[in-house]
Amino acid sequence: MKNVAQTTALVLSGGGAYGAFAVGIMKALFAGASPVTKYRPLEVGIFSGTSVGAFNSACMVGCVELALLDASMRLERIWLERIASRPGRCGQGAFRIRGNPVDYLDANCLRQPIEWAERVAQDTLAAGRYFIWRGANFLASPASLLDRTAAALNFGSLVDATPFQTLVRDTFLEEDVRRSSKRLHVAATNWSTGNAEYFSNEDFAGGRGYQAVMASAASPGILPPVTIGESTYVDGGVLDNTPLRTALKAGASELHVVYLDPAPILIPLPGEASTIDTLLRVYYLMLASKIKNDIETAGRINDGLRALREFEAVGNVPTNAALAFAKVASKLLQRNYHISNIHRYFPKYALGGDFGMLDFAIETIARIIREGENVAMTHDCGESGCLLNE
Repeated sequence: MKNVAQTTALVLSGGGAYGAFAVGIMKALFAGASPVTKYRPLEVGIFSGTSVGAFNSACMVGCVELALLDASMRLERIWLERIASRPGRCGQGAFRIRGNPVDYLDANCLRQPIEWAERVAQDTLAAGRYFIWRGANFLASPASLLDRTAAALNFGSLVDATPFQTLVRDTFLEEDVRRSSKRLHVAATNWSTGNAEYFSNEDFAGGRGYQAVMASAASPGILPPVTIGESTYVDGGVLDNTPLRTALKAGASELHVVYLDPAPILIPLPGEASTIDTLLRVYYLMLASKIKNDIETAGRINDGLRALREFEAVGNVPTNAALAFAKVASKLLQRNYHISNIHRYFPKYALGGDFGMLDFAIETIARIIREGENVAMTHDCGESGCLLNE
């Protein structure tokens, strides 16, 4: 028989710098500081994450020698000391904008002349390749001027993902993830097939696990796609920003799901919306719709499993209709589903502005972590719309 930890899952969404919110949630839950666990430390055996949620999850699962609270505090230090930008440090540990004059003139960067020179050389080389390749295509293409101009634009070439790649390889070992007793599921989007795919503990070998976490965070058009085997992958958030179903399929019966954006109703509508405001609103509504569908699906699974158990308990010979229902409901059991409780955690306000998910200033990261702790310590299932099996 499985213990409680083996059937308890933590599901972490994607959202850039807002991933610090999940760190605060975990600190409170693992410290036993939340009413949702009746002030007992939460034990978790399944971690499921997308993008920054995949990174946080891999760091937690890879801490095989630490208790969950200690692992979450280590993760907090990684965010504050390795990821956040802070006084005395040149840049931040998530990504870098190529050719950014602010970096070149930053006194902290100038104090590291070798690294500064390497960055200038790399940016110059990248810019040269970009203009030569794109310029040649622009001149040679038979397409219209508008199409050629659109094809020449590639904002992803301005972003250097090296800091994140280094961070991933420095913060956990594939061997530790592979041998961990905790299950890990990392969501990524197959860029060719358009399907969501999931990488687990067994995939963390030969660099494949590191690539999976990088792929899960590879925002299309910003960070480069990642090739794993013969397939190309991008951000798991394209299709599954909150990988709840994979945790259910893994046998979870209690799920703690951390979202990084507040409910759309808590995000005020601007008087005159800009194009960015409008696109972000569409994005928030799409996420909210997906979240609603996942919770409704989990509710239907609960209803089906309860009905099947009641049906089996009666022991009567089924009618044709009941037999048909039993065939459908039995599939739920075959997929290892359990009647589940789902606790949901949302920020109580927007954690940043239009581009807040790219704000890695240490003051911002520390504030977001504190907000996560506060939300977990004052969690109310009625307000958060938890799915509870009474």
